[in-house]
Amino acid sequence: MTSSLPQFHQLSLAEKIKIIARFSSLTKEDLKLIRQYQKLPDFIDFENNIGPFKIASHFLVNDKDYFVPMEIEEPSVVAAASRAAKIIREGGGFFGRYLGNQMIGQLQLFGIKNFQKAKKEILKSKKEILKIANKTNEFLLKISGGAKDLEVRKVNPIRKNKFSNRARNFLVLHLFVDTKDAMGANIVNTMLEKITPLVKKISGGQIGVRIISNFAEKRIVFVEARVPIKKLALGKFSGEKVAKGILAAQELAESDIYRAVTHNKGVMNGIDAVAMSTGNDYRAIESAIHSFAAKDGKYKPVTNWKLEKKFLKGEIKIPLPIATVGGATGTKKAKLALKILRVKNAQELGIVAASVGLSNNLAALSVLGTEGIQKGHLKLHQEFLRKTKND
Repeated sequence: MTSSLPQFHQLSLAEKIKIIARFSSLTKEDLKLIRQYQKLPDFIDFENNIGPFKIASHFLVNDKDYFVPMEIEEPSVVAAASRAAKIIREGGGFFGRYLGNQMIGQLQLFGIKNFQKAKKEILKSKKEILKIANKTNEFLLKISGGAKDLEVRKVNPIRKNKFSNRARNFLVLHLFVDTKDAMGANIVNTMLEKITPLVKKISGGQIGVRIISNFAEKRIVFVEARVPIKKLALGKFSGEKVAKGILAAQELAESDIYRAVTHNKGVMNGIDAVAMSTGNDYRAIESAIHSFAAKDGKYKPVTNWKLEKKFLKGEIKIPLPIATVGGATGTKKAKLALKILRVKNAQELGIVAASVGLSNNLAALSVLGTEGIQKGHLKLHQEFLRKTKND
């Protein structure tokens, strides 16, 4: 079975549904749900739209084929992702892995008179604190997840007021939690509130915020792909010309925030669409990725393209707190999307989502320095509007 079908988007709606149903072993109930969405007044049988979401094709990730559900209003984003995935497939597809799977919870204390003493006492009680945290979710602990470690930081307030002057600084405890297939907000927040009484007693401080951080620097996904330069040829432009334009756009993004922000927005077109189709919190994902792009004090592109002999190599390295359990991932539509994807866990989903982001990035960069973004985007958008008007 393959997701790389010629002109998949031009097949009839019935043919597309039949292919996906066979590919992902959809049940009668699954097909019934799809038909219900097709009956909604705003459904348009256009391009890759099947009802609940649109479907991107051609994705080969870690040697596995995927049809990718994307929830987004613009059909051109899905078409672009599919086009670039087809080109990347020529170089072997996408290859990705997670570099970590921990979320960070923050517990703030103020009014600490002796920071070093408080830090020492908290670290001395680390085992007990972690034990209390893990009692809140014994199932997570049983599957090798849970609270794994903690650290204590001093944070100096920038704004001076009667509270910060009195406190001089904040003591912030970071709790590191492997949330497995969950995004982890509820898990981490519950743990933080449970350990609060002991930490307050040990430190002698006053309690401030207790909440997960969306700066998910310990839940990083890395995906890379290689494209044969000759396969980048587009219309009258040779592969070499397209590659040159991509590298020029990459250099501008690395040097200029005005371009870097738009560069990353194009990446997020794909990642957000996958997140929304699977019931994930795209706002948390946006916060994580954009903050990571600015972590060194300068906003940078989250992808990188460079020459490698006869190939153009692309990489994306981002925090991606995405889930297959918990929250809205349990809705019927999200479950259907996950079933179509055939992912086994959240890390596999994250690798696929990052691959879609890299694919959309390649698609955008390949036209920006050649024929321009409007030729394909505007044409498809106008066709969509005509179709909407006629229906």
